[in-house]
Amino acid sequence: MRSVSWFPHIYFYVFLVFICSAGVVASDFEEGDSYTGVKLGLVGSGDVDIADREADQVSSFTGGVFFDLPFGSRLFYGLSADFFSMSWESENPPFPFEESEWLLDLGVNLKGNFVSEFRAFGFRPGIGVGFGVLRRMEMANVAGSTYLTLKAFLEVVYSTPNDFLFLVDGGVWYAPSGGDTDTDVKVGPLVFLRAGVMF
Repeated sequence: MRSVSWFPHIYFYVFLVFICSAGVVASDFEEGDSYTGVKLGLVGSGDVDIADREADQVSSFTGGVFFDLPFGSRLFYGLSADFFSMSWESENPPFPFEESEWLLDLGVNLKGNFVSEFRAFGFRPGIGVGFGVLRRMEMANVAGSTYLTLKAFLEVVYSTPNDFLFLVDGGVWYAPSGGDTDTDVKVGPLVFLRAGVMF
């Protein structure tokens, strides 16, 4: 029986309270525009630790949306909803399996802002923490499970002459703690690369 099943939930609620409080404080520091964006791309392979069993995450698809608000002139804070295809396979005892399911990661993010209206390219390095929800992986013997998720990333932004913004987003995603009521699961770290637009 897992003794820390509440662990991911506590972190998510703490950071949710933090981001709501930051929104009130940030109202006195807002400069510039808020942004909404959409990203699609690939998530790479990596290790999956299912209790005492080892499995592999196979390269698959990821996508997401985000909403950013300015916090002064050099920072953004905001919310994101990301989808990661969890494609797990194992050839280890007690039985081999191959299974895929979508994981929803709801997160809060903090991003640096190195984008200028006078330059075509800009950079937005960021970090995030989130709460992941994964539907049942039947062959892996994992019921509907939840995860603490962490990510570090860099957005490269390209501004077109008509002010339309394209971006490429690369980084690392990690679920260091999670699982169901009976099984501890860790996923990653996994590298991801996505492209999208922001407006």
